[in-house]
Amino acid sequence: MAAKQLKFYWSPQHQLFSCDGAKLEGHGYIQTNPSHDLVHLLIAANGNMPWQPVESREQTCFAEYNAVMLEHLLVNCFNAGALGSLPAQQIIPEARKFLRWFVSEHYAPFPVSEEEAFRRFAEHLDIERIVRLFPYFYSLRAWECFSPDYRAETYDLEFTSEDDPVREAPEWAADPNILETQELVRQKLSEAVAEAGSIRPKPEPVFPPTSSASPLSDPPAKTRQKKTGLGFKPAR
Repeated sequence: MAAKQLKFYWSPQHQLFSCDGAKLEGHGYIQTNPSHDLVHLLIAANGNMPWQPVESREQTCFAEYNAVMLEHLLVNCFNAGALGSLPAQQIIPEARKFLRWFVSEHYAPFPVSEEEAFRRFAEHLDIERIVRLFPYFYSLRAWECFSPDYRAETYDLEFTSEDDPVREAPEWAADPNILETQELVRQKLSEAVAEAGSIRPKPEPVFPPTSSASPLSDPPAKTRQKKTGLGFKPAR
């Protein structure tokens, strides 16, 4: 399978996320944090899962569920592994608790139950790919936690679904916090998939083809950052 080409660009005035030419674009203020929007691209890199909240409400529901579920699992792993602010045994229960609210209230009426949405999420989750790409999320989430002005910054990253940031960046390979949290992500995603495996499947929805947004010009060169080193230091 060919590597997926992904681009993440986030600024207070303009957001652009793309996977193999399929694009999401926003202009002006956006409520979501950069790390949430990056997770949409991790879902795209994963493959076989809705990641674009476009076309139909049903597809939007599943795309947002997938992103929010993965985001909460990764954030909870970050909080437990890097910050020590959450017991590891609460990583999955806390994520499921939030997503039950997400399905029953925030995105109600949801096309399926939270259990069924969780089962579909886990069915196609590529654990090793998400674990391998996790350092990109770790770096961005750490910046959000420790920089009070992170929402005023510009972030730009180009990567592929086959990237291995730990192998490509010696400073990440030498950081025990990243490596230990990465292993925690592997453990908890495996546990989540096993938990979802006990849920009886229901018929799959049929999604219409997704059309990409109109072609966009690249961000200004002064804000462009390629995939090097720590990756997610904001452009100045």
